[in-house]
Formats: sequence, C-alpha cells, structure tokens
Amino acid sequence: MRLFISIPVPRCEAMDALLKDVSGIKGVRPSPVSQTHITLLFLGETDERNVPKVVQAVRKASEDVSPFEIAIKGVGAFPDVRRPRVVWTGAEPASVLAKLSKGIASNLSGVDYDSKPFKSHITIGRCQGPVDVSGLVERHSGEELARFVCDEILVMRSVLGPSGARHSVVERVPLK
Repeated sequence: MRLFISIPVPRCEAMDALLKDVSGIKGVRPSPVSQTHITLLFLGETDERNVPKVVQAVRKASEDVSPFEIAIKGVGAFPDVRRPRVVWTGAEPASVLAKLSKGIASNLSGVDYDSKPFKSHITIGRCQGPVDVSGLVERHSGEELARFVCDEILVMRSVLGPSGARHSVVERVPLK
C-alpha cells in the first residue's frame, strides 16, 4: 500500500478562496479541498505488515508533542516559479514540523521512506505543462492566510487513479 504521514488542514474560507484562485489558472489542477494536508513523510509503497511499525514510529516521535498552532502563509512553487510542477502554500513553524518529520523517520527502522529533505508546505495545485503562476505567488507573498491547531498526525493511504490520488486514513495519532 502507498503510505504517507501527514497533518490534516481543516477547511476554512481562506483555503477555499486560495484553491478557487488556483483553479482559475489554466494548466494548474487544484488540490481537492478535502485532501489538503502537510506531508511530514512520504513512504511510498509499503508492505501492509509494516503498518504497525509506521504507526509506532509516529507515536514515538510525537509522544512529547502537545497540540500546537500552524500558520498557513504565502504561496510558492516547486521546483521554482519559472518551471512550476507543484504550487504550494507554506506551513509554519517549519522547524517544529521538520523536527516531527525527522523524528518519525528516525524511528522507522526496517521501513523504507522517501529521504528527500522535508519542505514545510501544503500542495494547492499541480501544473500540467508550462504555466505562469508568478501572479498568484506575488499576490500572496508573505500573506498569512489562516491559523489552525494541529492536534493529530495521520498515517494515510494514497491510491493513484486517472483523476489523481484518493487518500484515506489508516490511523489517527492524537497529540497529548
């Protein structure tokens, strides 16, 4: 099964408006509102027998983490604005999120995961070919869009399909 570990982003007017703004850009497919999240760690194809190890790694990494506030701020693109493949909005405090990501990874002995460096973001769109997102990035530069309290981490399953990925919760790990 294809797995990732994430923090869910609750629906809010600001994110709805941002996703609507993204949907107006030709060549960009906006993320479904119901699937907005912060990916802490992408595992990819994982043997189902390793799911308990994954859940335990999340529990261990988050055992001393209390619920905390996350700010959704600014807009950017990967790999960059001139050649975007992914359009994102930022998530802060990036240092806390990076520490969680690293903690989960360090507790995943015997389970493979994507070792790319953590980048604190929420994917809001995927680009299909050359597209200009500079106006969107400039409009929202440095703008704080919303805040929410993170009180859980999710182990998620992702099933790829012709219209994009479908996500479902495998396990919820509450923060105490």
